[in-house]
Amino acid sequence: MYDTIVIGAGLAGLMAAIGRAERGEKVLVLAKGHGTTHWTTGCLDLLAEVDNPIAGIIDLTHQRPHHPYALVGPTMIEQGIARFRAICEAAGYPMVGNYNRNLLLPTALGALRPTAFAPATMINGDARQLRDGRPTLIASFGVLRDFFPPLIAANLRAQGIAAEAALLTLPPTGRQHDFSPVILARMFDQPDFRARVGEQLAAFVRKGGYARIGMPAILGLKHPTEVIRDLQNRAGALIFEIPTLPTSVAGMRLYHILENALLSLGGRIQLGGFVQRGEHLKETLVAVFSEAAAREQRHTARRWVLATGGILGGGIRATPEGHLRETALNLPLQTPDSRSGWFAARFLAEQGHPVFQSGVRVDRSLRPLDASGRLVYENVMVAGSALAGFDPVREGCLEGVAIATGWAAGQQ
Repeated sequence: MYDTIVIGAGLAGLMAAIGRAERGEKVLVLAKGHGTTHWTTGCLDLLAEVDNPIAGIIDLTHQRPHHPYALVGPTMIEQGIARFRAICEAAGYPMVGNYNRNLLLPTALGALRPTAFAPATMINGDARQLRDGRPTLIASFGVLRDFFPPLIAANLRAQGIAAEAALLTLPPTGRQHDFSPVILARMFDQPDFRARVGEQLAAFVRKGGYARIGMPAILGLKHPTEVIRDLQNRAGALIFEIPTLPTSVAGMRLYHILENALLSLGGRIQLGGFVQRGEHLKETLVAVFSEAAAREQRHTARRWVLATGGILGGGIRATPEGHLRETALNLPLQTPDSRSGWFAARFLAEQGHPVFQSGVRVDRSLRPLDASGRLVYENVMVAGSALAGFDPVREGCLEGVAIATGWAAGQQ
């Protein structure tokens, strides 16, 4: 029997598992897949709709007492973020930024996206630096789909940033097809491949006098900071990464860093285990059953953390009858009464669509409650986007809430 089983392997689940393992517990992470890390930017959004994230969070906790940030409180938020950053720092992948001012980083469309903390590999792309008047080059390979330097450069110029575009020649690789972000990231881990790319970048810098070069976030899967440092020395200019569409290499890096941290503490991760139901004795969850090849697999633990994500993560799904259902434990959901209430009348409604605030209602200890406010399970905590009362994407707090509530669940 495990001390704690965490259902879900996203940021919330992994942070909860690390917190439990650091307390000396026997921990298992049980999940159907990798969570949201592989399709996010690899940055840490705390509250993107304001300039000062921590001040905005404090105001939010007063105005919305049932928001996940309000449930865990500012101290736990800062402790969770600090532990997350310490883990990344120890892995040689620092997360740079601060609580008091959002960075503004380019996207794959050339828009400027606010975020509180970003990998050191992206930090030279902050718009406050890009607007210093010195020219910036946006460069990539033609074989990389959905990343078009001319489009990015044009949109940056429209926002007052001196940017130009270039397509690089792909060095010989022995491959003819399928140059995905992950494949290219592995190529950048190879010194010979980097040297050839660095020669091309140096030629562009000599000709155009570029101070910075923006490239897709594919600059190494295992050792990106070393790749960036090598390319900067070869090119003679600062280099920064721009997040790509999924699969996100920057997100994969974070997953592997947290995975390694948990494994080093003696924790286990079992992927491919889609939890379908639970077994309980009154208010105590005794076991869960996950999907296996030929039969269900039964798992037992003393306590549990549900971190399967919300609608976007697949932790909440719609039934053919038009209802929403929490997929793992069938916990009661706080959601609009009927399907007609899922969406606002206007697509770009200021308050967003009610359906995206659906989730599990919890008490101050993050334990699930039913519609009457009664405790469902005394030994289950809920973390991340499975929580009710917030819209993580619209509010720009997906990673912040995941880490803060996951860490809180790991400390209860």
